[in-house]
Amino acid sequence: MRLDELAAFLRADRDWRDEVGRRLVAKLDQRLLRSARACGCRPIAHVAEQLDSQACVDLGPGAPYQLAKAVYGHVRLRGAARLRQTARSLRVLGVYLCGNDLAHCPCTEALARDPQQAQVERVVTGALDGAGF
Repeated sequence: MRLDELAAFLRADRDWRDEVGRRLVAKLDQRLLRSARACGCRPIAHVAEQLDSQACVDLGPGAPYQLAKAVYGHVRLRGAARLRQTARSLRVLGVYLCGNDLAHCPCTEALARDPQQAQVERVVTGALDGAGF
């Protein structure tokens, strides 16, 4: 799908924010979310990319890594599928936390490239459904 199409949908339809808040954000430590928001979405996108590529990820003390651990703990899958769905959920969370133009958000870019989602209106819910949120 095209990035501009996804960014336009996310800007126009704000219901997805309520759904992410209810299904994902409410399950996470709010202090951790504030710390992650202060870091910006680029570090979250970087961690998601590491998880998605199944690279060796050193989940250190930084907020994006702690956020990845927290999300991973809620994903109800096993093995590589768990890593992939954690990465997708982190990207959704990155878009949720991003205060920048969504057309330049690396998490939005990654979601637009996601081959599992062809329908713009199902990107957020598809990622959350796939992770079991």
